[in-house]
Amino acid sequence: MKFLSSRRYFLAILLIYLFLATAFSVTQPLGEAPDEADHYAYLRYIALHRALPQGPAVTQGKHPPLYYALAAGLTAWTGVDFDFLRANPDAFPLGPDAPPNFFVHTTLEAFPWRGGALAMHLARFLSVALGAITLWGAWRLGGESFPEHPQIGLLAAAFLAGLPGFLYISGAINNDNAAGAMGALALLMMARIIRRGASWARAGGLGLLLGLGLLSKVGVLSLWPLAALAFAAAYWPQRRQARAWAWGLAHLALTWGVGLFVASPWLVRNWRLYGDFLGWSLVRQTIDLRAAPLSLQDYFWLFKGLYTYFWGRFGPIGQVWLPTWVYALGGGLVLLLLAGVVHYVRRMFSPGPRAIFSLLLLAFAPMLVLASVVRYSYLALGTDQARLMWPAVSALAVWVGVGVTGLTDKIGLGRHWPRVTLAFIALWPVAGLSAWLFVLRPAFAPPRPIEPAALPSSQTSILFGDAFELVAAEWSSDPMLEDQPIEVRLYWRATAPLAQDLRPVVRLVHEDGWLAAEHDHSPAQGRYATDRWRPGEIIADVVELVPNPAGQGRFWLQVGVRPFRGDWLPIEGVDESFYTIGEVRR
Repeated sequence: MKFLSSRRYFLAILLIYLFLATAFSVTQPLGEAPDEADHYAYLRYIALHRALPQGPAVTQGKHPPLYYALAAGLTAWTGVDFDFLRANPDAFPLGPDAPPNFFVHTTLEAFPWRGGALAMHLARFLSVALGAITLWGAWRLGGESFPEHPQIGLLAAAFLAGLPGFLYISGAINNDNAAGAMGALALLMMARIIRRGASWARAGGLGLLLGLGLLSKVGVLSLWPLAALAFAAAYWPQRRQARAWAWGLAHLALTWGVGLFVASPWLVRNWRLYGDFLGWSLVRQTIDLRAAPLSLQDYFWLFKGLYTYFWGRFGPIGQVWLPTWVYALGGGLVLLLLAGVVHYVRRMFSPGPRAIFSLLLLAFAPMLVLASVVRYSYLALGTDQARLMWPAVSALAVWVGVGVTGLTDKIGLGRHWPRVTLAFIALWPVAGLSAWLFVLRPAFAPPRPIEPAALPSSQTSILFGDAFELVAAEWSSDPMLEDQPIEVRLYWRATAPLAQDLRPVVRLVHEDGWLAAEHDHSPAQGRYATDRWRPGEIIADVVELVPNPAGQGRFWLQVGVRPFRGDWLPIEGVDESFYTIGEVRR
């Protein structure tokens, strides 16, 4: 497979990736990726203050600033406001019945984007671009490590282009995208040093990439020891070995020196503010600290999370899963790929010092990053996310290419590399497309409107404001049990376009006048902001109320409506802010 045709294949892979990553980026609601609102707060601080935050007030401020500075420079002109991000009160407590969206998404986020919503989308596009760099790095890393089999790099890039977990993070505001890009470029430079030899320019370039990687995320520091492996490969074996080692150490010193110099402003700042170069005292203030040593159960949780997030889990805390059979199928694929890797190494691998060092580089990169994740898990909770492995994701992708190549040869298709590669490029992205169409989009889709025929028989018509109508309400007529909630089902209709984000408030008031329970929320568990409703459609709204403190007697069930951060809407025919729709007893 000639380089020219290989490049054409890669361009096709890149276009597929850009389409899918952009689709993930544009369609997933803002703030609904892991820690995305906090990441946005960091870049917003830089954009507004032209400085880095100090202390724990900006929780992601513990991270190095490169990604956020780039995003701030890209978005500062938008105003980077926060008004469009409105917390969803029904998202907590967490549980299987809780809605997946942590925010209520109004027309402030609608296209054409403006203000803070535009800023978030621009930052997401930066992530897509960084993902494309990671893709390119995986392609060239495979080609550099296995020049006799250029399809390995193409298969690696194609794997990332269709991997739901990679596409999801590539479409979100997250510094792991910068860590993945810098990690991929650094590993590529190491692979070139192994295959083509060392030079002062390559040593300095590797140092620059490692420094930028450290400024992207501390996890990239795990790759720094591999520079020693690369220079050892470049200077071994030689006739004058002692002199060669001296040159290797000199190049290594230059690499690490340049890397430290590039990262030094941030490192020195941490030392001055927090007493250590990496700011661990600040990190401890902004994470959920682990209270006990890792147990066997914790290790199982960690590796299960890394595995499932790698294939794809969505939402702020990964609460939106792919179907179970997908993870099982992924496990089978892993076993097949491992068999392919074994076959490749035994039958197709061309042994030699540089080739062996290339294998070691690809093996040690994910192992060292994984070790850093495990080490971090001794300190922090919530470390079971595969994006923490992104500094080495290009190496993992190359191993996929090796596995597919080995399997292809094993079943006798080794002479048909172009067709096999083209088939993989065409078919594998279906995984990412399916996850987008059938999992991510439905998870955050608004509820289906209720047909008028499905309304309860006891209907009413209570108009709040000019166009927000309560058309029916139902609840159990049985007496409430102590400590048990009462479920109230309301049916709302917009009689005309609604320009505001309206918030119904449902409450129980004891006959003696004291407030027993109240729930202020967005209709349909915050899944469908009212300013997005179409006139005439009916939306069901279920609310659970638990009287507190407990009491006996009769309770009035009342409903009021007000805009987000606004005054109560008038009720047609009533001078009060609340309308009594019925009563319950205990």
